[in-house]
Amino acid sequence: MTKFNLKLKLFPFILLTLILFSGCATWQSGDENETTDFIEFANVPIPSSFTLDGSRSFIYESGSGDVKVGRLFYSGMNSQDETVAYFKTGMLNRGWTPVNTMTYDAGVILNYQKEGWSSTLNITSGWFKTYVEIKIGPN
Repeated sequence: MTKFNLKLKLFPFILLTLILFSGCATWQSGDENETTDFIEFANVPIPSSFTLDGSRSFIYESGSGDVKVGRLFYSGMNSQDETVAYFKTGMLNRGWTPVNTMTYDAGVILNYQKEGWSSTLNITSGWFKTYVEIKIGPN
């Protein structure tokens, strides 16, 4: 197993551990219709037609600000293919390096790295919408 694969598999566990065991932390969550860019720290582009699902999304930041991770959910009317193309171009333009792309029955997973950060985008489509889940945090 490569070092990156191990990190990718451990990311959800580390994220949950940080949330559950940090004594001094802040928790931010937005309203369903809030338009604030919750991931400004990560420099991840979001299609303007997509809406943040604040009821499912969260950002964890340690009290010292040294650790910041997020799990964000967006949805929009673009097709899955348009959304994947948007992120592939947008992430490159923002300085992210693609690690790999995985396609499966329900969608596409895009993995990126950037100067101490890792990001995983899971893009799926429903009947009338495309859904994007973004997991982001330090390497």
